[in-house]
Amino acid sequence: MKKNMVTVSEHEEQYSQKKTTSISALSFLVGFIDAFVIYTLSSYFAGIVGEQLVGVVYFIVFGIHLGLLLSLDAFIHRIGRVRYLVFCLGLALLAIGVLPSVSAGIAGLFFGILYLAFSNTVWVALDILLENYSEDKLSGRIRGFHLMVMNIGFLLAPYLSTQILSRLGYPAIFIIVFIGYAFALLMTVLLFRTEHRAIHHPEMRFSQTLHEVMERSSLRHIFAVSFALEFFYSIMIIYMALHLQNIGFSWNEIGLIFTIMLLPFVFLQYPVGVLADKRFGEKEMLALSFLLTIAATIGVILYTGKVLLVWAGILFVSRIGVAAIEVLRDSYFYKQIDGDDTQIIAFFRMARPAANMLGAVISVGLLAFFGLPSVFCAVVVVLFFALFHIFALTDTESEFERVHKLKTRSV
Repeated sequence: MKKNMVTVSEHEEQYSQKKTTSISALSFLVGFIDAFVIYTLSSYFAGIVGEQLVGVVYFIVFGIHLGLLLSLDAFIHRIGRVRYLVFCLGLALLAIGVLPSVSAGIAGLFFGILYLAFSNTVWVALDILLENYSEDKLSGRIRGFHLMVMNIGFLLAPYLSTQILSRLGYPAIFIIVFIGYAFALLMTVLLFRTEHRAIHHPEMRFSQTLHEVMERSSLRHIFAVSFALEFFYSIMIIYMALHLQNIGFSWNEIGLIFTIMLLPFVFLQYPVGVLADKRFGEKEMLALSFLLTIAATIGVILYTGKVLLVWAGILFVSRIGVAAIEVLRDSYFYKQIDGDDTQIIAFFRMARPAANMLGAVISVGLLAFFGLPSVFCAVVVVLFFALFHIFALTDTESEFERVHKLKTRSV
């Protein structure tokens, strides 16, 4: 291995349970806020540009997000992790604050795009802050708890937001999100007011980061897994609500379906993270989770009826797989790096804008010739190919395996 590569044994940990808990609490708030708008904003855009061009809007959103990630290391190097988080929260706050006062036209489209671009970058900034206070051997538990708390926020909001949307319209949703982001900004300043240090490490260019990721097979393969997961999200977030509307469900019914759908994120992720740390590692569990997600997505394609519980069941099963993939992906990745590897974290999180941009291009192309279910076929194909990268992963060593190895050596 080359000298400039960071290995797990070389990581300098700054584990703080208090800080990781504070970041999880902040993520709960931001998750709750984002869930108010994330599943319904595609319908807002569809009312402006039409259903077939919604993908183009998201292509622009994640093009901006990708640009922000490419400059992330330089920003954090100069102003520090916390100020970068404040910067992203502030710009998302400004963008969403304008939306209630403008019509659903070009201005609404413009500020909606800016809000999504900066709100997505908020999550990357939170990731970097969390990794700075994490510890590799506890990665599954820390990430599992963090995702569980964050997704409790996501779970609580969709049904409530669809009720408000059906009664008061989008301006009410935007006002609630604005107030929520104002609280998140204040909470960040209060919790981390003494943590404004910049990062003192050599800046790494994108080409250098790409070379390092390609050289390290563990990072290369887990990036492919992350790309597949984010591609799933990109299609489902944009098109699932539209698909259910086309079938004939009301917003109230869609809100109930989505609430049931999100339950695995709350109840499953922390136990899965613990199992990855203590007993199994991530590799085998990732493979099983992908197979389950593929099967459920095929169900989305094949089932055309209008039975609420059937749709809730199909989407619930899909999220069992996805909830497990999400925590296992993060657990595996963050065991390979540390909090100072901001350029590698940013590269890893580029899977999201890259997957969303590709998803936008593919969905616009498919919708030009086929119906809406065709976009879910693309999801199955991408998930299937990610399985090959899972099989190529070098599994991490669980606590059980480490103890067993020590016992074997002592005999």
